[in-house]
Amino acid sequence: MTDRVVDLHTHFYTDGYLKAVEAAPSTDVYRRGDGRFVCRWQGGVALTVPQPHPGVPQRLEMMDELGITMQVLSVPSPNAYFLPAEQGRALADNVNEEFADIARQHPDRFDWLAMVPMQDVPTAIAAAEHAVDQLGAKGLHLLTNVNGVYLDDPSFEPFWAYADARALLVYLHPTVPESTKSLEPHALAIAMGFFADTNLSVARLAYSGVFARYPSIRWVISHLGGTLPFMLPRLDSYWRQFPEANERCPEAPTSYIKSLVFDTASAHRPALTCAYEVFGQERLVYGSDHPHVPGGSGPYLEALEVLPLTDEQRAEVLYRRADTLLAGGRV
Repeated sequence: MTDRVVDLHTHFYTDGYLKAVEAAPSTDVYRRGDGRFVCRWQGGVALTVPQPHPGVPQRLEMMDELGITMQVLSVPSPNAYFLPAEQGRALADNVNEEFADIARQHPDRFDWLAMVPMQDVPTAIAAAEHAVDQLGAKGLHLLTNVNGVYLDDPSFEPFWAYADARALLVYLHPTVPESTKSLEPHALAIAMGFFADTNLSVARLAYSGVFARYPSIRWVISHLGGTLPFMLPRLDSYWRQFPEANERCPEAPTSYIKSLVFDTASAHRPALTCAYEVFGQERLVYGSDHPHVPGGSGPYLEALEVLPLTDEQRAEVLYRRADTLLAGGRV
C-alpha cells in the first residue's frame, strides 16, 4: 500500500437528489426486497442505490479501514438529464452545493465533480461555470449520451469549445443506451448496455473529430473504457476502410483514445490485465464505483495486484495521477 489512495470514481446521492428522481414523471422508481433504490429511465434500469446509502461517517470509516485517503464524489446516471433543463439546473446546483459543503468540511478526504444539465447547452455551460468558479468543482461528470443524443452531435460543439478553452476535467460515465429494446429484460441495460454505450460514445467522439478539435479537454473514461481495450483494432481497421469514418478524424482513432485516462473500476483481473496491456499503466487511475458493488472498495484495490507494477507505478495509479488531474494538470 502507498501512503495515499485517491478514489476518482465514487458516487454520492443526496436525499434531495433521490427525492427528485422518485418524483419525476420521466422515471419509474421501486424498492427491491433488500431495500435498494432502483430507477428505470429511458427504457432500462439506469440507477441502483444501496440502502441505507453510506453517508460521510460511514465512508470515512471504510476509507480509514482500507487506507483510502480521498473519495471524489459524483452523480452518475441519470445525472440531471431526466428533468427539463431549468429544473435540471436547479437540481444540479443543489447537489453541487452539498458536495462543495462536504469537501469544505473534509478538505483532505473528499473532492467532487459537478452535475450539469447537458440537455440544454447554454444552461449546462452556466451550471459548469457556477460549479467550477464559485463552488470549487474539480471538473464535470457527464454521461455517454444525453437523452438518446450522443456527444458528437453538432449541438454540443459550443459546450466542447467551452470545455476546451477551460481545459476542463471531463469524466465520462455510461448510462442507458439510446436503443434499449434488446436490453429490456434481465436489467441488461445496466448490466451490459452501460459498457456498450461507453464503447459507442468514445468511438463516436473519436470518429467525429471531437477529440481532435478539442485537445485541451482532460478526459477520464469509466470502468476501463467499457470493452474498448478488447476491440480497439476494429476501430482503426474500419477507419482505414470507410471514408465516412476518417473524414473528420485526421489520425487513427486509437491514437486519440490511447491518450485518454481510464479508471480501474473493475475487480475482474483479466479485464485489468487487458487494459494495462493495451493502454499502459500510465493511462490508468484508481476508481472503485463505490458504493454500487457489494463488498466495498477493497476488492478493487486487491485486484490491482494482478498488474506488474513497480512501487513507483503503483503510486501513480493509486494517487499521483488523480492528484495531478484534480489540481488542473494533464497526465
